[in-house]
Amino acid sequence: MPTPSPAPPTRAQAATIVREASNDPGWGMFVWLAMTAGARGGELCALRWDDVDLDTGVLTIRSRADRQGRVVLDAQTVTLLRAYLAHCAAQAAILGIERHPGAYVFSPSPDGRTAPGPGTAVERYARTCAGLGWTMHLDQLPHYAATELIAAGVDVRALNWRLKRGLSRIQRRPKA
Repeated sequence: MPTPSPAPPTRAQAATIVREASNDPGWGMFVWLAMTAGARGGELCALRWDDVDLDTGVLTIRSRADRQGRVVLDAQTVTLLRAYLAHCAAQAAILGIERHPGAYVFSPSPDGRTAPGPGTAVERYARTCAGLGWTMHLDQLPHYAATELIAAGVDVRALNWRLKRGLSRIQRRPKA
């Protein structure tokens, strides 16, 4: 059986994927942030609301290697995150549940106490794309984000921490 060779989405495909994912507010926000912030799926699964500064528009991303990066978010993403936070609070209020102080942004539980599994996000992204007729993988989105930012004229040095992490991921061989 041939090894699949997925490619990051085109702009049109990315827009279609985000539209499809937006049928679920949490999943739509996850995919949007993966595409715009260039974070890995596992980093987004570990993201807590404490890592999101909506006043300054800065997202702090922590990696498994205990490295940390900061992403400046555009106004549209901040607006979407505010709306998603309000949605999470409303869902908890409807259920009469208090949100956990260190809530995960993409928690599957209404109180925000539990982190989603990275494997679940990877599988869901693949299913979302497959439903649209494409074979794509979540780990391609950091490259998509970096490519789009460079095409928009962002200085490559400003993307250095993302590019280093993304390129090192491609150069690693998959575990057998």
